[in-house]
Amino acid sequence: MDSSQQVLFNHIYLVAEKEYGINQELINGLLFENISRDIIGTPYFLNYYSNQGSVIYRGKQYLYLNLRYDIYDQQVLLIYLFNNVEYKLYLQKDFISEFNIENKEFIIKAFGTNDKAKIYQVIGGDLPIKILYFWEKGIINLHNNNSDVKRFSSGQKETYILFNNKLVSFNRNRSFTRKFLPKSKTAIKKYFRKNKIKIKIANDDEMEQLIEFINTFNEGNK
Repeated sequence: MDSSQQVLFNHIYLVAEKEYGINQELINGLLFENISRDIIGTPYFLNYYSNQGSVIYRGKQYLYLNLRYDIYDQQVLLIYLFNNVEYKLYLQKDFISEFNIENKEFIIKAFGTNDKAKIYQVIGGDLPIKILYFWEKGIINLHNNNSDVKRFSSGQKETYILFNNKLVSFNRNRSFTRKFLPKSKTAIKKYFRKNKIKIKIANDDEMEQLIEFINTFNEGNK
């Protein structure tokens, strides 16, 4: 960080502390640098601007923050306005255990000794069996009129069931049902038919209700 950046960083910290009571522990990330300004679309989990949320950072909870989750770079940004100037900082992921954006829960965790910690959306809160989503975006080259035009892809997700701190992947109704014990499969299939659930396109509320139903079985996977 050069001297001009340090001056700006110090100013940002003082503004944040005065306006929001945010302390130095939280304001210790990197200044945001927009390297995707020429790419159509956004790299974010939610495309609209105001993402109200909270974060647990170094074990302390910070509420009423404006956050953005960049699913292209897998970063969490803290955003705030002061005197009509927008300030953005990357929060250090190593210090984040959980965060919430627009009532959607996320954790940062590695599941396995050799796995790298990733950001997962959590469906099921504190239930023993949960559903986790890993979200990402890519960049697509459009090649319009002999020029390289780029845009962000739509968000794509990897889907998992979390059993006993172990991730088990699925993608459709059939692969989901196969993860459970035989005596539970019939009930799950009936639930799918009764509620007209297609996992590939189910929304968060539908998946929340599904995993609540499955947790009534009080059993693990095969």
